Amino acid sequence: MTRVASRVALVLAFGFLAFCAAWRVDGGSWERVETPSMGRVAPVGTLLWVKPVDFDSLRPGDFITFRPPGSTGTTYSHRVLAREPDGRITTKGVLSSPDPWHLSQADVVGSVRMRWRGVGWLVQAAPILVAGVFLTLLLLRFAAPRWKVPVALVVAALAVSAAISFYRPLVNAEQLAFAPAAGGGADATYVGTGLLPMRLTAHGGPSVVMRAGEVGTVHVSDADEAGKLRVTLAPAIPWWWWAALVGMCFVPATASTVSHNSRRRIPQQFPHYVRSAHLSA
Repeated sequence: MTRVASRVALVLAFGFLAFCAAWRVDGGSWERVETPSMGRVAPVGTLLWVKPVDFDSLRPGDFITFRPPGSTGTTYSHRVLAREPDGRITTKGVLSSPDPWHLSQADVVGSVRMRWRGVGWLVQAAPILVAGVFLTLLLLRFAAPRWKVPVALVVAALAVSAAISFYRPLVNAEQLAFAPAAGGGADATYVGTGLLPMRLTAHGGPSVVMRAGEVGTVHVSDADEAGKLRVTLAPAIPWWWWAALVGMCFVPATASTVSHNSRRRIPQQFPHYVRSAHLSA
């Protein structure tokens, strides 16, 4: 069963690599969303699959990737806002103001064909994760058989923990505004930029839960002990997530036990041979 699963995984991996190669040969490219300007359409950490597009076919609402006029580096991915009389187009993000530039055909990289949420975080964390894989393979080469599973699990856990701590893909949020309100106090507006939901809570006031790309606003009216208007951000993880995390803590011990039991040899039962002597008179 393990051999069949390995072969299936190998076939799927080669198939995916072939698909990526064909995409690239056909002029396609990939972009990773780093800012929350597209809201729920493409939250931070989304991997965009971009293909060249006929400039004259672009219409308002089309999701495109482009470089600002005169720029050769940073790319942006926004929706087409309008087409100007001279044929150029303007763009705008879901949460941002209209972009100040007018784009021509030379500025457009392509149109967004696919959006893979969360995969951009894997691409960003790839150096740490790949280093963890190579370190695991190196240690397994010299580890005793009984230590192979524990070593693999510990190194994998360390690599994933390092990637999560460094890039913070799970829980995060970005402030959009903290402005005085007409009736007193202030309105705090944030957008979720992590994979898991976040709870935005006003000091002594209401709260709102934000998922990836969602905007949340709370009114802060009560000042804290220092006389400041304050909000707090905390993960809003459901109970089943905690149950899953607790269960994952037992994975190393369970895997080690199963591996150890599978290697145990059942002692052979050898028949007892009774020697007999033939006595002759």
